Amino acid sequence: MLFSVRLVSRQPADMTTEAWQVVVGDQLRATKAQYDQGKIKAIYRETGVGVLAIYDAADPREMDQLIASLPMSRYFAEVTVHPLWDMAPTLQTLA
Repeated sequence: MLFSVRLVSRQPADMTTEAWQVVVGDQLRATKAQYDQGKIKAIYRETGVGVLAIYDAADPREMDQLIASLPMSRYFAEVTVHPLWDMAPTLQTLA
């Protein structure tokens, strides 16, 4: 099942830049692991905003677990998830 996932994080005001960079590094490694496992099909940086990714998860429960497992999850200011379905096969059947 495909999901569109938008994640926007915010550095807490009381966190040093150095500590934030540790979290960012951990996040990048976790994101790469999900990508390498085939859970992330595509990922894009929205300049100045956050990340937009296409995930492939078995169901909404797994999708929730994938997001919760990310090191930056407690710093997400915004999480938007939408299930997707591929319209291409339908369009290909049209004359």
